[in-house]
Amino acid sequence: MRARFAEGWVAVAVALALGVLGARQARAESVFAVGGLGEPTLEENAALRALGGAGVAEHGPATFSLINPASTAEAQHLVLEATFLSTHRDISTVSFGDESAYETSIPSVRMVVRLPGGFALGGSYLLGTSGSFTVDRPDTSGVLNALHIEGSGGINYARGTLARKLTKRLLAGVDYEIVGGSFREEWTRRFPDVNLATARDTLETSWQRLGRWRVGGVYALSWLSVGGVYETGRRLPITERQRTAGADEITTGRSLAIPDGWAAGFNASLGGRSRIVGQYRRQQWDATDLKTDLFDLRWEERYSIGLERGAGTFGGTLSKVPLRIGATFLRWPDLVPVAGATDVSGGVAGVNEWAVSIGSGLVTRDRGGSLDVSLEGGRRGSKTDLGAEETFIRAAFSLRVSDETWR
Repeated sequence: MRARFAEGWVAVAVALALGVLGARQARAESVFAVGGLGEPTLEENAALRALGGAGVAEHGPATFSLINPASTAEAQHLVLEATFLSTHRDISTVSFGDESAYETSIPSVRMVVRLPGGFALGGSYLLGTSGSFTVDRPDTSGVLNALHIEGSGGINYARGTLARKLTKRLLAGVDYEIVGGSFREEWTRRFPDVNLATARDTLETSWQRLGRWRVGGVYALSWLSVGGVYETGRRLPITERQRTAGADEITTGRSLAIPDGWAAGFNASLGGRSRIVGQYRRQQWDATDLKTDLFDLRWEERYSIGLERGAGTFGGTLSKVPLRIGATFLRWPDLVPVAGATDVSGGVAGVNEWAVSIGSGLVTRDRGGSLDVSLEGGRRGSKTDLGAEETFIRAAFSLRVSDETWR
């Protein structure tokens, strides 16, 4: 999708697709973020991340999900929430050795306020994908040189939410979501021949900031709630810009199709303070409009499940804090050439990842504010299929405050 896939950059792009996993990375979101759409980001807060990200059936005065707009329908106060994520990665390759990377990010920020008439109004900003990376490697696709590529950007979303409790058991909500972001890559080539000047190129891909709708609902019983959400697709006209010494080329006429998608899940009481949650989420990505033979796209799917023992009133310290465990399996939308292939005609393989998680939290006495933490560990990729795999550990921290917190 990015400008580097344009004709004229194919040779270097293929070299990257085959050799980037052996590059020294000063910074990277994921080694697999170099191609395609970037690394998919889970937007949920730390409490739901500890439950595998299964939040579509959440509801209550302060338990909100970013997946389902209906989850905010029972908000009683002004609520502000932000999540901070720290990730450590260990990358192992078949042919290029091993290395590590580390980064921090803010995957989501949210505000919800109660309105007259039983409505809840919200606004949020969240990351959809992250395409940031750094690559340093020899390049032999022409004159021998040392190639440095600095990539940044990704897809992000700004949402406005309106929700209401329609009946005693039915909650409904709607999001209007602006799709933002861009991709930018700066390529620098330094030649061992002192008679050749350093070459610098910039590749940029941007799209029109257009909106789409997301509609969700939750049906809640005393012991069980089920939730679902549907999000519409949107086609975004793309502008690609390539800048080199003495040249500035702008290409239009292509588009990025943000696909429609849906999620469904449940939240069931196990008796006492315990509950089990589950969720399935799906988006249909399509590479037809991108016209590249360097990657393909497929359904993005996430399976999530989690168990929680809620905080108690009596007993020791551990019994007074919630304990959460979860697991998730994610199929990235990217299909990339298998190890040894130069393009998709040689065969493709998907990037799959799994993770397990654990977490806990503290709640203020008025229950309006909280500090939640989660720790996740998992793996993505395959040495057999892709020539590399990545093991990661993620620590998330979510801080929530409300107008009750300061009283």
